[in-house]
Amino acid sequence: MAELAARHRAVHLDFGTGDGAFALRRARCEPSTLVIGIDASAEGLREPSRRAAAKPARGGLTNALFGVLPLERAPGELAGLADALTVLLPWGSLLRAVALPEADGLSRLRGLCKPGAAVQVVFGYGPGDPLAVQALPGLGGEGRATALVQAYARAGFVVTARSIARAAVGELPTTWAKKLAYSDSEREFVAVSGVAGE
Repeated sequence: MAELAARHRAVHLDFGTGDGAFALRRARCEPSTLVIGIDASAEGLREPSRRAAAKPARGGLTNALFGVLPLERAPGELAGLADALTVLLPWGSLLRAVALPEADGLSRLRGLCKPGAAVQVVFGYGPGDPLAVQALPGLGGEGRATALVQAYARAGFVVTARSIARAAVGELPTTWAKKLAYSDSEREFVAVSGVAGE
């Protein structure tokens, strides 16, 4: 993997890529960047993998790859490869890791990154979600943002955290973001952005 990464200007890991729509768009927009979409489930990766592997004349992308890697096994062979890391609207254990947050999960995500790697995390949940019972109250509150920043710092990230509107979530180039933007369900959203520390 390191040899393949060395052939590109940069490596972007989209962790929790789902149907791979964001990873494919990023690879198309940045042909000199190797974009790797990672998810815990192989089911959703079949179609984006097929599209990426097609001949370039048919829309294939030689700089897009997809693979299965649960957070619990990260970073694996992707250790220290990422110049950029995105975690966009995750669920399950990945959501718990970035939202509660959980120290082990955040440390595993940090293990994917080079020092100085750009990091973007966007997550959200509503009052009916099981995670909301575990999380600190006031997802978008100042105290919650401070707690998130401190927890990420302990894992090796230098970030800011802020509440974001549903409309801003809808602008994210992912399939799930578009669905959430037009959903009637009550949800709060947070954006965490910054870099992996030295």
